[in-house]
Parts: sequence; C-alpha cells; structure tokens
Amino acid sequence: MGLKNKNYINNIQGRKGSQFSSQLRGLNLEKVLIVAIDAAKYFQKALICNYFGDVIEKPFFFGINEVGIKDICSRIKRAEKELQAEKLLIGVEVTGHYYEDIVKELSKFGYHVTLINAATTHEERASALNWSKTDDLDLYAIAHALMQNKGMENKLPEGNFRKLMTLTRARRTEVQKRSKTRVKIRTLMDHIWREFQGYIEVKGNVPRKKLIFSDFWGKSSLIFMEHYPHPSDVLSLGLNGIREISRLQKLRMREDTMNTLLSVAENSIVKPKEDLSAELLLLQLALRDLRQLNETIIILEKEIERVLLQTEGRLLLTVPGIGVITAAEFFSELGEVSHYENAGQLIKKAGTNPIIIQSGGTQGFYGKISKQGNKHLRFIVYTVGKSLAQHNKDLRPFFDRLRERGKHARKAYIALGNKFIKIAFSMLQHKKPYQSKQPQYSYLSEIKKKLNYTKTEEFLKIVLAA
Repeated sequence: MGLKNKNYINNIQGRKGSQFSSQLRGLNLEKVLIVAIDAAKYFQKALICNYFGDVIEKPFFFGINEVGIKDICSRIKRAEKELQAEKLLIGVEVTGHYYEDIVKELSKFGYHVTLINAATTHEERASALNWSKTDDLDLYAIAHALMQNKGMENKLPEGNFRKLMTLTRARRTEVQKRSKTRVKIRTLMDHIWREFQGYIEVKGNVPRKKLIFSDFWGKSSLIFMEHYPHPSDVLSLGLNGIREISRLQKLRMREDTMNTLLSVAENSIVKPKEDLSAELLLLQLALRDLRQLNETIIILEKEIERVLLQTEGRLLLTVPGIGVITAAEFFSELGEVSHYENAGQLIKKAGTNPIIIQSGGTQGFYGKISKQGNKHLRFIVYTVGKSLAQHNKDLRPFFDRLRERGKHARKAYIALGNKFIKIAFSMLQHKKPYQSKQPQYSYLSEIKKKLNYTKTEEFLKIVLAA
C-alpha cells in the first residue's frame, strides 16, 4: 500500500522536535542545565551537567524522602545559580514504578520531569559501543537522551485513572494465576482420575469425546473433585449417595449425569487411592488456591465496575462488544484524552502504529507495528479488536474486508483496535455515547446487560449526577 503525502511540521522530529527547538533557539547552550536521574528501589542517583556534557555536579545518591528530595532540589538550585541557567531539563529513566515518586515530588517544587524509556538508554550505550551497564553509564545515557530530545511525556495517571489502572492490572495478574492453577488441577486429575475430565465413546469406529459435567469448573465438578476425587469415592457413594449430595449441596444434577458419573467410575483404570496420597494433597491445596483467587477476582471486579461508572469511561459501555473489564482497562491505559491532540498520538502510545518502510526512491509501505509504547495498552488494543470483530455488527465488516485482502487475523485485530482508538477518542473528547446503525440497538439495554454488580437505578443516578 502506498504512502499518502502528508504535511509535517518543519523539523526532522516533527511536532515534538519543533517544540524542543523552539525552547532552545536563541539560548546559550552552555547555560542549559541537564539533570539526569536513575531511579531505583533504594539508591537513586543523579548527575548535573550542561548541554555540552560538562559535569557540574558529579553523580550523587539521594533518598526518596523529604531529606533526599530537598537535597537534590538544593543541588539543582545551586547549579542553576552557578551556571546562571536559562533552561533546565530534568530526565528520569522509567524503571518499574520507582520513578513515579520522583516525578511527583519534584513536580511539587515546580520542576517538569521528562521520562526516558529504558530501551532509549540502552540504545545510547550501544551507540557509544559500550555494552557495560553501571549507574554512572546509565546517567550519562539519560543525559544524552535529554540533549537529543528522546524523552516521553511525563503525565502520570491520577485519580480514578490511577485507581482503575492499578485495579485492572491487579485483576489481570490474578486471572493469570488462576489460569495456571487450573492447569495444575487438570494435570493432577490426569494422575488421579483421567476420565473425570472426559471419556471416549466409540460408535462405528468413530471416537467421540463425552463429558461427565458440562462445566469442569462448575459447582458440581468442584465439589466432587474436592470431596470425592477418586473413582472409589464415587463408587462407595452409590446412586443414592450422589442424589443426597446433590440435594444437600443444591447441585440440581440430572439423573443421566449421576448414572454417567457412576458408569465412568466403574470402568476407569486408575491407581489405588493409597498410592496417590501426594497428588490428592496437592489437589486439595490447588482447589483452595482456586477458591481464593475466584474470591479475589470478584472483589476486584466489583470495585472496577464501581470506579468505572464514576468516570467518562462508562461511555465505552455503550459499544457492543466492550464489557466492564475491557472498558476499564482500555480507559485507564489510554489516559486523559485531553492531553492528546489526535488519536494518532494514542496509537503511537500503544505501539500499534505500523512502521513505514521506504528506501531508494521506491514507494513506501507499512510494515510491522512498532511495539514501542505502553505494553498494557497494546495488549488491550488487541483484545478490543478481537472482541469487536466477534460481537460488533457495525465494525465487523471492516475486519472482514481486511481478511479478504489477505491480512492475518492478528493483524486485522490490531487494525480494528486502532480504529476503535479513533472512535473512543472522539467519544471521550465530545462526551457522547457510541452511535450504532443497528435498528435494535439501545444505549440503556446495552449497558444494562453488562453491569454485574450495579442496579440500573443506581447507574441512572450516577449518570444524572455527572
């Protein structure tokens, strides 16, 4: 696909470069002060130099407390006075979450802090043909990155954005733990009673997989795994015993399910129960972990829904195919849209912007996505694209056209996710719900079916109060 001609701002770095050059144009570069900070859990380190790299304050340690912040601020002021600085550039490497307190505390003193991606400092060291990594080398790399305008925006998430980001990331971690726990349980049941997960029925030399329980993670299945995991346990109960358990536990098991469970138990080939004591113990522990994870996820989902409805992110619930959790993740990772001029900046923030490849006067084309941005936002953009392709009748044709042109499904999901960024940007910017062309579509019914912990009346009160 060819590239369309675009009018760029007259700087090789585009708008970002124009803004940077306008700040420095006309200044004495010897009086431009550079403060490079390397964040860490305990030992923060900083370096102060001028634009040409002449060291004014050698690398020094400071703590993230009142004493440490006052120390670095006093050193900056002393250097500004000594140099008679006309411009101050402060940069900190993005290391885990440790940089956040530095940015927040320095902003209280009126300092603007630029964020430097760890990949950028790595590139700076590599460009100097130096692959060593020490705190001092990192500081030099951060300083060079500041001089070359390689920083990022420093807007940290605040308020409900930060709450949702923390909650949704925590939920995703718990869901990943739950997935691993479920794999562990299935593996243990393979050793204890393989056919509990499913058995084979052969008719006319055609094998078919049959299930005892339609939902392996349902209440009935979990109770039998916890209390009667071995075929001998089920056989000792008999049909009447299974009926009694179903009644007491309110399982509502069908008669054919009970008979199937007994039949499979009678015909299964398993090890004696006494030889499986280790596996049975591990199964009990794994089931306990699963219960705890399920409870934790429910608590997080309740809070995520509550917080999301307090924000403009609730508008995303009017989009078919976007549920509460997806909307919360997307909204929090996207950030405050008023900080951006266009949706293209958000696509670049996600790192889902295709790389332009052009050389030798030939017509350029778009290659792979850059993957240089917020990995959490990139993940949810893909997730959103996949969900919309499956559940949104308005946007499904866009996905189908890409597939007809030979695009791989994963690429088409990313493209649809990018398209939704543009839609969401407009929705959030103008504070308007999604506009569907489907005749049966209704805002209220679309939102109502997605709320699991909030009554419709409560939701309407929140909307009217906003």
